[in-house]
Amino acid sequence: MYRPILTSLSVAAVLACLQPSGAHAQVTSNLDDLPSGKPTAVAKPAVPSQTTHRAAATPSPSRSTATHSASAPIGTGKTTVPAVPTAPPPPVVLPPPFVPIQTHAPAPPVDIKAVADAKSSTTALPEGGLRVIFAPSSSDLTDESLKALTAYGASLKDQPEKRIILTAYATVPGDDISMPRRISLARALAVRSIFINAGVATTRLYPRAMGRPDKSDANPADRLDIVTEQNPPPSDSATPANGTP
Repeated sequence: MYRPILTSLSVAAVLACLQPSGAHAQVTSNLDDLPSGKPTAVAKPAVPSQTTHRAAATPSPSRSTATHSASAPIGTGKTTVPAVPTAPPPPVVLPPPFVPIQTHAPAPPVDIKAVADAKSSTTALPEGGLRVIFAPSSSDLTDESLKALTAYGASLKDQPEKRIILTAYATVPGDDISMPRRISLARALAVRSIFINAGVATTRLYPRAMGRPDKSDANPADRLDIVTEQNPPPSDSATPANGTP
């Protein structure tokens, strides 16, 4: 039976011819094991689709952006340091809001009247000033005490460089600390009203209600001491009331 020798036999013959001289190769072929004469279909390589090709050709946005950012030249910002001022900027002064402010006239001082059966007296202090002695648990003044306080207040009216300290004390039986303070406050306010009616400015009067005096105090317990102090000089570093430097 005759069968054509196909590609496999031709390859074997070629290999035999390529052997070097002196070497003999024996080729045996079994024609029954050879494939039939029908040509074998060769599988073609898979061709990527157009969509796959486009996806592969087009890089992803994230990768493109990262590559572009990495390769982008640096230096688009400022390359010089801004100058630093030698002095801070001046403070901003805000004017007060323009709103109507309701003002009230100051309360007039109480008109102090003399009491006929009062037991008060006045005496001059050794260091300067005036002392008023009151009856226990009372702030009433006699006519003589009232006239002495009015005259003393009139003498202080023309001394604006001095401030007037009114220090009042009081005592009551027992250990109560509230009532002595109330009585001493009533005495200080009574003398303050007398001085205001005599023409002394209210800003110069400083009443102090001390209440019960200390046990070591040898002065009369029910008293009011009037002393004057020199006003401190104005400070050069004082800031105006509106806060403007």
